[in-house]
Amino acid sequence: MPNKEIRRYFHGMKRFAPIIVLILFSCHLLQAQEDARDKDKEIKALQGNVQDLEKALQDLRARLAELERKSAAASESNAQPAKTETAPPPATSSNYMVIAGQKINLPEPTLKFGPNDRSPVKDYDTLNDIQQAAPRPDNKPIEPVLKGFIPIPGTESMIRFGGSARLDTIVDFQNNGNPNQFVPSSIPVAGQPGAGGGESSTVETKATRLSFEVRRPAGEEGSLRVYYENDFFNDSTSPDMSYRVRHFYGQAWNLLVGQTYSAFMNIDSWPDVVDNEGPNAMINRRQAQVRFSPPIYDGVGKMNLLFSIEQPNSQILIPNTGIPAGADAVTRTPDGVVGVRWEGDVGNVQVSSIFRSIGYDSGAGPRDQTVLGWGVNGSGAFNVFEKDKLTWQVAYGDGIARYVNDLGGLNLDAAPDGSGNLKALPVFATAVGYTHQWAKQFRSTASFGYVHMGPQASLGPLLGIDKTTYTSVNFMWHPTTSFRMGLEYLFGTKQTQGGEYADGNRLNFVFRYDLIR
Repeated sequence: MPNKEIRRYFHGMKRFAPIIVLILFSCHLLQAQEDARDKDKEIKALQGNVQDLEKALQDLRARLAELERKSAAASESNAQPAKTETAPPPATSSNYMVIAGQKINLPEPTLKFGPNDRSPVKDYDTLNDIQQAAPRPDNKPIEPVLKGFIPIPGTESMIRFGGSARLDTIVDFQNNGNPNQFVPSSIPVAGQPGAGGGESSTVETKATRLSFEVRRPAGEEGSLRVYYENDFFNDSTSPDMSYRVRHFYGQAWNLLVGQTYSAFMNIDSWPDVVDNEGPNAMINRRQAQVRFSPPIYDGVGKMNLLFSIEQPNSQILIPNTGIPAGADAVTRTPDGVVGVRWEGDVGNVQVSSIFRSIGYDSGAGPRDQTVLGWGVNGSGAFNVFEKDKLTWQVAYGDGIARYVNDLGGLNLDAAPDGSGNLKALPVFATAVGYTHQWAKQFRSTASFGYVHMGPQASLGPLLGIDKTTYTSVNFMWHPTTSFRMGLEYLFGTKQTQGGEYADGNRLNFVFRYDLIR
């Protein structure tokens, strides 16, 4: 290259020298910043490693302290053995059991009821505990929680075993007829065996009960409930425990089949009494039936209709004046019940009607007779103040003696009149009760019942019942949810259609343990 051109090249480079130096300096700065960022990352990484090591060291120290504490506790326990009771740990599951102080979680039931899925009827937790067995619309329970249910593996069903062990100590101040239940119609009057008898007492366990209940989903929204319960009152006058089935039924979609309370009665209207029989005037019958209870209203409370076809039984005194010898009581059709029921926060009201066929068959033909029996029963319970309760019932009809507590089994459904024609006998029965809650574990109930029958000339002056009364006052104590006691004084009267009168007095003291409560 010529010298002139070399000089021109270096002269041009002089003009760009500052720019080149600036570029090189900028690159150096950028490289220095990049190196600084890398060092910051390394420092942060080292700081993180140090923190991890410190955390691991803390964990090791905590484990060491726990091992030293357990070792010291074990050494102290071996040196001074002592038995201590510890409360079970808090439940994390709503379905669990506690064994030896240890909580064991069980599978959750597939069928659950929320706060809005429970029956509006209040669980009054009566001493005789008769509400639990009653069928409810849509199988909705009356208890806040379905306690004690165990899921059955491999199914959608769950089962609960229940019952109670009960002991009655009874003192009669004279012969009251039935030694185990207070039945005013059984009090002997002058001219009947046992009249004027002296004091007596008994201790019996006939009201002990066993039960089981199975529930499972049925369809998209429905549920199936199967309920069984028995006691040992098959022979009510004997002190022995005689097995008796009280309930055995199934219900789904408000269709019930099996044995349970008649649709003619309202078990929620019963007063809280100690006596296993209950007031003389209460409608009381458990029998085979098919029942349908569709809902018709869901607003302020809930309303259901009741349609039931039930087991019949003509209770007629045979032999009797006007009925041929050798005749047998017969029923041409089942008993039918139609009713309506309302339930709400303030209580419940039920009105039901019954229609019956009552008759006898002599085998001779011309003298066979059948009459229509009918009756109406209005009943209910009202929540008073916060915890008190008022119960009531008024029933009237012809040929309904079999369904009345004091008259069932006395063959008083029908009887021949003066012309020999079979006539359904009129009955009026009313009862009332009031429960006052003194404190959380103490309450008392006073109840009264009155029964009156129309004339039954063919039955004679002693067998024909004119009227009976029932009065009770009690005091209940519930030390725990599963243990309860009750003391009750009872007074009853009986008058026959011949004018003979007798009364009875009783003290009844009860202990009861519940399996599930």
